Amino acid sequence: ATLNEHNNEMSRRLMGVLEKLRNDDRAYYQLCHLVRQGEQPKEGFLLLANLVEDQMGGNSGYSDWMLQISRQVQHS
Repeated sequence: ATLNEHNNEMSRRLMGVLEKLRNDDRAYYQLCHLVRQGEQPKEGFLLLANLVEDQMGGNSGYSDWMLQISRQVQHS
């Protein structure tokens, strides 16, 4: 799918962020997927399949995040 700018504020903001990232570092020029809350599981899988754990981040890791997501799904 191609990401096109639309005539609304959210679209302009998203395109602005992508343009800034791509101008700052050409490595960011990659295929992007926008996944909206509540969309089909296939689209959600695109997000989950591309997650990379930040080893230098905070104390929680990928497994902690997955546990949190699982709990949120069970409570909704």
